[in-house]
Amino acid sequence: MGHEHDLQTRFEAEELYVEQRLTYEQIAERMPRVSLATLKRWGKEGQWRQLRDERLEARRTLKHNLFKLRQEMMEKAAGSKDAQDIYAVIRLERLAQEDVRKADDQAPEIDRPKVFLEDLEFVAEVLKDVDPEALKALAKKFDVIIRRFKEAHAQAA
Repeated sequence: MGHEHDLQTRFEAEELYVEQRLTYEQIAERMPRVSLATLKRWGKEGQWRQLRDERLEARRTLKHNLFKLRQEMMEKAAGSKDAQDIYAVIRLERLAQEDVRKADDQAPEIDRPKVFLEDLEFVAEVLKDVDPEALKALAKKFDVIIRRFKEAHAQAA
């Protein structure tokens, strides 16, 4: 009889097929101890294709719902003048950006200063609409904010 494989190996192969959307051939290259025929048999027995399709649809639905939530929260923050609403939107956007980076294995190095300036620009735009006085206060402290970011970024690098 052929090679015996433990459950961990089978789960690893399933993960590669279902979650990472690799082909059976790509999995066989990564797991040379498992034959292509065995992978296809496991896939058929475990209904990997159906699982992959279900996960993909679930991700699409989640992505759509998160997009709608982000949009609704931005509209609320823009109209509420509430610092907590604005903070919540900024945190949600940061989490969304982290999810995009995690999903993209080929992501280039993050240009942190550029992202920082984009975030700061977003905050300024919201403040311009909801609290011009707060925008003036931010502008007065702009040099301090930039200096502290550079110091923090230099320590992290």
